[in-house]
Amino acid sequence: MKIIKFIIIVVLGFSFVFSSSKNRFPKRVSHAPLSVDFGHTRENRDENELNAYIEQTMAMNYIPGLSVSIVKNGSIVWGNNYGYANTADSILVNQNTLFLLSSVSKTITATALMQLWEEQYFQLDDPINNYLPFTVSHPDYPNTELTFKMLLTHTSGIKDRWNTMTYYDGDPELELGYFLEEYLISGGEFYNANGNFTNSNPGTNYEYSNIGAALIGYLVEVISEIPFNEYCNENIFEPLEITNAGWFLSEIDIDELAIPYEISGGSGNTCYEIGCGIYDENNPCSCDSECEYYDDCCSDYEDICGEFGTGSGDGTVTLNAINHYGYADYPSGQLRMSAYDLSKITIAYLNNGLYQEIQLLEANTIELIKSIPYPNVDPVQGLIWYYKNESERTLFGHNGGDSGSSTEMFISFSDEIGVIILSNIDNYNALIQIENALFDFAEEITLSALDDLNIEHFSLIQNYPNPFNPVTAIQFSVPKDSYVNLKIFNILGKEVATLISGDVSAGYHKVIWNGRDKTGKPLSSGMYFSRMESGSFSVVKKMVLLK
Repeated sequence: MKIIKFIIIVVLGFSFVFSSSKNRFPKRVSHAPLSVDFGHTRENRDENELNAYIEQTMAMNYIPGLSVSIVKNGSIVWGNNYGYANTADSILVNQNTLFLLSSVSKTITATALMQLWEEQYFQLDDPINNYLPFTVSHPDYPNTELTFKMLLTHTSGIKDRWNTMTYYDGDPELELGYFLEEYLISGGEFYNANGNFTNSNPGTNYEYSNIGAALIGYLVEVISEIPFNEYCNENIFEPLEITNAGWFLSEIDIDELAIPYEISGGSGNTCYEIGCGIYDENNPCSCDSECEYYDDCCSDYEDICGEFGTGSGDGTVTLNAINHYGYADYPSGQLRMSAYDLSKITIAYLNNGLYQEIQLLEANTIELIKSIPYPNVDPVQGLIWYYKNESERTLFGHNGGDSGSSTEMFISFSDEIGVIILSNIDNYNALIQIENALFDFAEEITLSALDDLNIEHFSLIQNYPNPFNPVTAIQFSVPKDSYVNLKIFNILGKEVATLISGDVSAGYHKVIWNGRDKTGKPLSSGMYFSRMESGSFSVVKKMVLLK
């Protein structure tokens, strides 16, 4: 039996001045370094210590909202929500909050393509021009065929040229196929031989490519004869019972979507704006010709940008809301989803492609995605997913970064643990610190949570999900055969439902409550309490029913 927890934490202590929407669109980031070292020492934190650490890290880095999830052995075993999805209206992050996944979206794009590979629509070494309605060729190496495998490993030679990759307020105005054809075909509206392609022969050099990832999505569309977003709805989201996720704002409940934010202040500018940040060919970094992370860019990083990248002055830090946006190459990073639903994808990859009764991908396909096709070109790059070494762990997954978004989804196959972190501000380094803490915590809680053979105490586990509508699971444990009462009370202290009143055996137990009273009548929204009693043991947990 798995212990499942999900908690909402309000992060206090922020000294923000909230301003109106302001648009600044940096580069969607490439995969993380092979080895990441932030001086992290593994620590055994209990739940309260972990929450305190995450709250402190958020406060120090001005992160408005965060949602995290830990999975193991086919289940979510722990998850928390922190801070605000919308600061202006004081809307807290909850289990249903959607976040922009940024480049973590690429893992779903790759999943869609590999589903078609399983159906033998193509082989990974096939030329993509055999399937496209237009012909893509590298201007310097026209005789080299671009393959599916090259796209999946960022070795196709297709390069991102940011001044043509427009960000729109709302959903993109250009269709995926039109944009890609005009970007990749000589004479196209967005074509530039030098700007859109690398100098290397395809298959011989790694160059992270959002356009290449978008082309994967378009190939799904062409091969399946279904628009890419609809293909994902029908073949990934619906089978996994993901009901509120989408590539376009028009597909989702926007009231559940976290507002993206950026910070400015201190010196009066963000590091990006003063030339110490993500490289943009139209606004070059003042330190190096190319850089992706602040501390890789400037040797005097902290003097210019401050410890957390917000400026070195003493001015007030300002948190700026950003309009929800989109871009034509949307399969590269525009998916919006909750941490809870993204956990289902993670579980499938941990479980040989299986989520509950749904075979998302076959086991051999998962192994293929985990393989390194070009070890001499990039020793960590699988099929879109990639490896990194972090705090003596080998992790497999993807990160994401965009304006108002920083995300992590990584798996430790040796520990059978997956960790997801979604936030509504771009701060890669802070998320890595939190990710390390979550993996440390996961190693402890998953071992104790799954050890049914050595239960020493009575316990009532926080219901999950919480808030809920209308069904929630309540778990408890007893160290020996015992008589147990498990009842639900309203805020006035009146008993509204009895879930258990009788003998139960030693071990972990789970009860599903459907939000109805003793007579079967649905209860109204509000706060309720579960109370477990057994002998002298008594404990109460608070829960919230939303409708």
